[in-house]
Amino acid sequence: MQMSYVEWVCPECKTKNRESCNSWMYGSPIRECKACRSEYLDRRWREVAIDGFDPRSNNSSFFLKGALVLLAIAAICGALICFQSGGGGFSMKILLVGVFSALGALFCMFNFLRIKLGFQSKDDDKFMAESKARLSDSLYVEKLRKYGYKV
Repeated sequence: MQMSYVEWVCPECKTKNRESCNSWMYGSPIRECKACRSEYLDRRWREVAIDGFDPRSNNSSFFLKGALVLLAIAAICGALICFQSGGGGFSMKILLVGVFSALGALFCMFNFLRIKLGFQSKDDDKFMAESKARLSDSLYVEKLRKYGYKV
């Protein structure tokens, strides 16, 4: 699920790089600059066969609680707008908070359903297989060790 982008600056040539990633940044922690082709270790990425999955990624209650809190904020903002609009106007800031809270609640509910319906588990299986395939390459494992990664 390629939804996010990550940016980083190459430590060698100082070029700003941007690449797509999954929302939990699962993949090889060895990154390569697109400009100078130098490599470095980026600990933001998780090699799931070693580091494991982010505990929040499969915690459905985390997303359900988030959805409920954000929905409550959106409802409060909606009530405030109703009370303010009776006086002839309303605060644009409250409207924006309400809209973004509602969108955040939808995002949390989407992730809650992905976990409950098993789609997240299928993605995790795919990430684990990719990680194990990378770790079966002895040159890749040696690079990880060279960068101080405990393999």
